Amino acid sequence: MSFLYRSAITITRKQPYIDWANGLEDGGPELTAELATDQRTIYLVPEAPRRADLVAFLDEFWETIFEEQLAAWEEAEDSWPQPLTRQTFDAWFDVELTDSVFDLTPDEPLTQAEVEEMDLDYAVRHCAWCDIEVDDGQGRFAGFKLANRERWAHREGLTVPLDLGGEQIALGVMSLADSDAARSGDDFVFRACTSRCEKALRKAVPKALRKIRRP
Repeated sequence: MSFLYRSAITITRKQPYIDWANGLEDGGPELTAELATDQRTIYLVPEAPRRADLVAFLDEFWETIFEEQLAAWEEAEDSWPQPLTRQTFDAWFDVELTDSVFDLTPDEPLTQAEVEEMDLDYAVRHCAWCDIEVDDGQGRFAGFKLANRERWAHREGLTVPLDLGGEQIALGVMSLADSDAARSGDDFVFRACTSRCEKALRKAVPKALRKIRRP
């Protein structure tokens, strides 16, 4: 168990937020009061010595929290309430401050960056087809050229899960734009333990990529 030098702000969406979400003309799912309560969001903030610091925290972070909460349901900013004000924030959200935060699994990844690092390490050490661990210096890599590299540019140097069908997911790595792999046309790279698994990937991956390109 590890003590985190953070306090936590818990956000619960109230009826005005629910009414806004359900009033969007996008045919999305319905947001019920029960779902809004069940799916609350926690934001970590600097450690608070006094509960009165909740006011100071909201003075600093309310707009960031407001925008994140709106984007979680609808990314198009022209659908957001305008203007975003502190008064609207207070009407749309219940806020609770928790003084002490403990991490009961300190050995597990905590941040998105740590999860990304763990996934990348797994992808380069395991066969993307059969999932067995590949020893250093063994195995091979199977690279594929993407029809639209820009679509995946935000994942450069990171992993991308690809649905191969039949509940099989292959974990590949998007090559860096200035890497030798990218220059040679290998935009999307998978680790393979044997030539057999490489052949299986070279057959399955192009089909999966074509499905992604379909409208």
